[in-house]
Amino acid sequence: MKAYLEKIFEGAWLTSTEAYDALLQLTSGDCNAAQAAGFIAAYNMRPPSLEELRGFHSALLEHCLPINLSAHEAVDIVGTGGDGKNSFNISTLSAIVVAAAGCKVVKHGSYGASSLIGSSNVLAFLGYRFLHDSSALQDQLDRTGICFLHAPLFHPLLKRVAPIRRDIGLRSFFNVMGPLINPAGISNMVLGVNSLEVARIYQYLLQERRKNYMILHSIDGFDEISLTGRFKVITDNDTCLYEPEDLGFAPCNTDDLTAGNTIQDAVGLFVSVLQGKGSQAQNNVVIANSAWSIHCVHPERSIEDCIAAAKEALQSGKALSVFQQLLNE
Repeated sequence: MKAYLEKIFEGAWLTSTEAYDALLQLTSGDCNAAQAAGFIAAYNMRPPSLEELRGFHSALLEHCLPINLSAHEAVDIVGTGGDGKNSFNISTLSAIVVAAAGCKVVKHGSYGASSLIGSSNVLAFLGYRFLHDSSALQDQLDRTGICFLHAPLFHPLLKRVAPIRRDIGLRSFFNVMGPLINPAGISNMVLGVNSLEVARIYQYLLQERRKNYMILHSIDGFDEISLTGRFKVITDNDTCLYEPEDLGFAPCNTDDLTAGNTIQDAVGLFVSVLQGKGSQAQNNVVIANSAWSIHCVHPERSIEDCIAAAKEALQSGKALSVFQQLLNE
């Protein structure tokens, strides 16, 4: 690891093979905690190159514990996190809404590392039991349309660096990697990014992996469709810029999306939206992200039709019913 640190500090780039080896050293205990923290922090000084990310990506995927679910057309809906916006758990709520609208969802996530509350924090607080048994998860997916893959159960390489990431408390290249390493190997990915630089990296890596993808980015830095202004939707075939009004939504303010300062605040808001008690802005943001996720799986459906389906799934109580069924497993 020392040689790799010296190379990085001298302003050089690692090859993909070197990056692969460095990540294995970082996550296997072959370097000390100070070296690990230095390696992670170094990439906050300058972003990883595409070659470095290829190496990190390959190491994490090849050393995960894969799970075989017969839902190859399922979708994962996940953001990079670390956008500093302290927004509520939009992607997790959207995943539930999308399942209630009839699409299979295999959501991969974890506890918050650089953000206050991650998807796993909310789910665990509400009593959801994280599973790693494929038959149990398959049964859950068949009956409810959704299952959650808690990253620490499937990525042992990440176990050692988790406390270091929490102690650093800043966004790192692991935020970029997380959405790309769903252990179920599903084919549809809806990925929220907080910068166009990350969007370009995702495009390269997802095209190489032959994934059907949709990348969402709000121009003001949210790693999702925030409806606080213009946003981009990027696919393998096109890049489009939208205004909230283009989808029939009124623009909202950043304050409308705040999760609060505690896990209790975040969970309360999460449940409130599912119960139909969310504000118009909160509901609209969940519906917008859900609609584009449905459209990713079913591109033959118009976005207007997907918005209507997402709205019905949330407002009818179907999404709440799906989540209650999950909690009663």
